[in-house]
Amino acid sequence: MSNFKMDRRSFLRSAAAFGLLSGIPGLSAAQQSEIIKLMVGFPVGGPADSITRLLAAHMGAPGSTVIVENRPGASGQIAADHVKRASTNDGVSLLVTPSSTLSLVPHLYKRPMYDSLNDFVPVGYVCDHSFGLAVTADSPIKTVEQFIDEAKKRGKDATYASAGNGTGMHLLGSIFTRETGVPLTHVAYRGTAPGLQDLIGGHVFSTFNPLPTMLELSRSGRLRILAVTNPERVSNLPDVPTFNEAGLPALELVEWYGVFASAKLSAKTQSYIQTLLDNALQKKEFADSARKLELEPRRAPAQTLAGMLQADYEKWAVLVKETGISLDA
Repeated sequence: MSNFKMDRRSFLRSAAAFGLLSGIPGLSAAQQSEIIKLMVGFPVGGPADSITRLLAAHMGAPGSTVIVENRPGASGQIAADHVKRASTNDGVSLLVTPSSTLSLVPHLYKRPMYDSLNDFVPVGYVCDHSFGLAVTADSPIKTVEQFIDEAKKRGKDATYASAGNGTGMHLLGSIFTRETGVPLTHVAYRGTAPGLQDLIGGHVFSTFNPLPTMLELSRSGRLRILAVTNPERVSNLPDVPTFNEAGLPALELVEWYGVFASAKLSAKTQSYIQTLLDNALQKKEFADSARKLELEPRRAPAQTLAGMLQADYEKWAVLVKETGISLDA
């Protein structure tokens, strides 16, 4: 995952240099009153849905209507395919997505539903978050080392919940097994909430999940986070080590969220949408609300996002090949 560190540094440099987008003159009244659909490939309540609804609340312009539409399924492919095919006759459809939908998922199928690098154009970077490995709060396990020892004893009962097959969480479990030699049994759920409920209920041994879905449960004493995939310790969990500190640097992973449009969308409309997005990201209210969701807001130009997608796409191609995971079955 060392390549990601380089991408992150590049992002921060680019973001620092990113100035305000200028207004887009010459747009017709029809464009100014556009219906903008923000498509989400995951169920209501998860990080993708939460950040999309926050964007919808701040992206509007006079006369425009911004709506959120959830189309979960196929590891986010259903929503992405809809955006790829969408006609502009009934407004502009945009994909608000975690990076894995475009960088990881296509490598898990022999015939993915889209070409991530050619069917879409980046509009803008929105935010990012990392993941954590967690067990129940009443578990005697307090460190990754103790987790490994207990998992060895449990054998096939060393289960871990994820938000679905082919997600970054699923791959984290596979990478954990590769790095430690300790097999974990994957239990896929439809979304993050059901898996967390089963963890708290004692039906699964552990979970890899996004930190935004687990921090409140950690604060309230219902689960214990053993390590985070962030490059550095996160401010909300100062006592929780990173996987790098735990001796597993390969589990470093930060999931970014971006907005993408169909490659068929006109350059003028792309610029208009970029302006609306950037105006939303500049608002203090947006940033404050995102951080309350444990999502770190970011701003960067579209070309930076394109570079990050390319780098992650190539990284996941290697990791998927190494782990042998496929969703075609």
